[in-house]
Amino acid sequence: MRIAIISDIHGNQAALEAVLEDLHRQPAIDQLVIAGDLCLNGPRPREVLTIVQQLGCPVIKGNVDEEVVSAAPEKGRKKQSTVAWTREQIGPEGIAYLRNLPFSYRLVNPNGSDALVVHANPRNLEDAIAPNATDQELEHLLGDLDEEIGALAFGHLHIAYQRRWRRLLLLDVASCGLPRDGDRRAAYGILSWQGSDWEGEIRRVPYDLEAVVTQIRNSGMPHPERRIKILLEAHY
Repeated sequence: MRIAIISDIHGNQAALEAVLEDLHRQPAIDQLVIAGDLCLNGPRPREVLTIVQQLGCPVIKGNVDEEVVSAAPEKGRKKQSTVAWTREQIGPEGIAYLRNLPFSYRLVNPNGSDALVVHANPRNLEDAIAPNATDQELEHLLGDLDEEIGALAFGHLHIAYQRRWRRLLLLDVASCGLPRDGDRRAAYGILSWQGSDWEGEIRRVPYDLEAVVTQIRNSGMPHPERRIKILLEAHY
């Protein structure tokens, strides 16, 4: 069993298309899952949403998807302005689609332990699973997981890593559209069942960053220079 996970597209159509092209060149994939944060903070939210819907694969909700749905009343003016622009781009049907996305997706493995895909962690949409998280922190976020789950894939942090904790393989697939781990290439992950355990792979895919910079400047989205800076620096 091979599962591809794409997370944190953030309205970056060029990165998503590059990842999908790379995925088509890989050995056969049994399931593709989109792990949330589809539209906000990029220049092509409507186009990304259309592509994702046409894929016909499981899609789960991310924290900024929820912000687009709610209009982010608790956030500052800068965030609210970007949310409002994104809502205008995707329209009522796009907002309704994001509202109805599920929290997680579980892949049943008839040959062994299952895999669970979430956006941030199995409890909520906000708390990141850091690569250096302590046993106490992991126990809080993961301790209640079904014992039949052997792999957990997620995004949210935009930093690619994998580690093992107890029975679990933890795979942070980073961000397709807005990496923050110093590598500006688009990222996605693959989980593979190898007969007795899960193994993870992070793939990095180059794409035309300058084209996306031009899209940001021409899109009319708020605070374009800030969005460009974050995209190009690829760091927190």
